[in-house]
Amino acid sequence: MKKLCLWALCLVAVMAGCKQKGQTAPADSSDSTAVAAVDAGIDKHSEAYIRQRLDTIYGHIRQMIAAETEDNRTYISSVFNLDSAYCSSRYYSLMKQALEITNETGDILFDYDHWVCGQDYSKDWHYKIREISDITDSTATAEMEIINFGNANNLSLSLLYERGDWYIDEFGDSVAPETDQDYFRRVISDGLKTREKAMYRDGVKKNLSDYAE
Repeated sequence: MKKLCLWALCLVAVMAGCKQKGQTAPADSSDSTAVAAVDAGIDKHSEAYIRQRLDTIYGHIRQMIAAETEDNRTYISSVFNLDSAYCSSRYYSLMKQALEITNETGDILFDYDHWVCGQDYSKDWHYKIREISDITDSTATAEMEIINFGNANNLSLSLLYERGDWYIDEFGDSVAPETDQDYFRRVISDGLKTREKAMYRDGVKKNLSDYAE
């Protein structure tokens, strides 16, 4: 198990310009902000813009946590889906397939929240954007520091430019033996094998191609 399934969590109202996250992905406002950026002559492949984009994403999380009260944990209780809003299409698609498998098996996909870098988060949770590097037409890397319960966690993000904006394609973790996407693929592959064995055992053979990547 890898990360905390806060998949069904986060804010009802999406911040202008903007995932653990709901079953239905909210409308993405990136298309309109992308048009506005082009109209304003903004270079979306500049370091300054990518920093601003990450500030929008992680600032949203900080805003939700800061707004919490003892009786209302906004980040935990929100239906806003951070993953669908801020992760790349392929990351989110693989995650949804893996989640479907684990829902069938009763397993937990996440035992760690990649957004807050912990199984829980402190009221004074915050972040720092250290460096933006390796910018190409479609990819970039961001080095961040996530401070949670007073502990600094280094986070390396792989960014992908699609749908007119930058999205997180991978959450780097030097301790993890595999990337999130590799983990999702393994969960999907193992789950499909288990499902197929069960179908044959029951004397039923069905087409599983819809569940493959």
